[in-house]
Amino acid sequence: MKKVLFLITKSNWGGAQRYVYDLATNLPTGEFETVVALGGNGPLGAKLQAAHCRVVPIPSLTRDISPTKEWSAFRDIQEIVRSERPDILHVNSSKAGILGALAGRLVGVPLIIFTAHGWAFNEDRPVWQKLSLKILHWLTVLLSHRTIAVSNQVKMQMNWPFVQHKIIVIHNGRAIDNLFSYDEGRTFIINKEPRLREFQSDFWTMTIAELHPVKRHEAMIEVMKKMADSDVNVRHLIIGDGETQEMLRTQIDALGLQEHVFLLGRIDEASRYLRAADLFVLASRSEGLPYVLIEALQAGVPIVATKVGGIPEVVEDGVSGILTEPLDNKALFEAILSLIRDGDTRRRLAAGTVSEAKRFSLEKTLERTSSLYGT
Repeated sequence: MKKVLFLITKSNWGGAQRYVYDLATNLPTGEFETVVALGGNGPLGAKLQAAHCRVVPIPSLTRDISPTKEWSAFRDIQEIVRSERPDILHVNSSKAGILGALAGRLVGVPLIIFTAHGWAFNEDRPVWQKLSLKILHWLTVLLSHRTIAVSNQVKMQMNWPFVQHKIIVIHNGRAIDNLFSYDEGRTFIINKEPRLREFQSDFWTMTIAELHPVKRHEAMIEVMKKMADSDVNVRHLIIGDGETQEMLRTQIDALGLQEHVFLLGRIDEASRYLRAADLFVLASRSEGLPYVLIEALQAGVPIVATKVGGIPEVVEDGVSGILTEPLDNKALFEAILSLIRDGDTRRRLAAGTVSEAKRFSLEKTLERTSSLYGT
């Protein structure tokens, strides 16, 4: 039996955390022993423990950048790796990636794998920060024995010397259990947000994503302002929490959209309620390969999303959704409006999600990852 130690910086409930959870709790128990070391105090740790997976907290591992904190986190990670003696160290996220890969090399872990869920240098940052982050990511790939890129686009973006041969593409996979029907989903959401009761029969768009600048929720709020000004009968639901929550609430209030845009906060297993939506929207400026789009495919909900990262590998334009150029709010508005008005196209795209969803099964992800582990 091989021991796999997963390492991740944040313990909130985003795509990278879902990835670690799915692997740690679904790898064959007769072949692998799994342990997860993580920073923060979010829901990931509790979910793992509920699934009987051992968790090792690392209080010193935070997203904040400080030489003192980095040194403390590195020493703690090195001690955990030395104590656990894993056969495989599987690191995730930027900080845990570089610190974990370096610690693994120094301790002598036989196999270090880094999963690139996306690259922080694609975010809206000063040029010097982008360059610094790309160097750190490059070093992480260099120190790791193999790197998993969650999309072909993520692999292509790490185009520096000596590392391309180390990178293999393994798409994320999902298996959603117990999806609620349209009526069940709407009933649950209305119970959570009673103001939606009078809009129960309206057209609903939905976004499930962390409230973070890269997700561009503010763009959808601007789109909803245009919808309201055009007397289009649509409500937009945002499920998630994060650092931009107050900014978004202020924007909604300033534009008078309290009855048009609803911040629902974090909902456990939010993907179960996807069928309550008539349309799923993701307006991100950058992405790796978003789980939530795979979940929308599996739920049979048509999609409007931006043409960034691995999104075109999930959503085929004109087959399961409509793709728009990033940062183009006008195109986003027009795509959504066209599907609100054209029920036939909306139903055709919903039907197209069924065949697309089959390409992203959790079983395929587990099989390919296990093979990389050397089973």
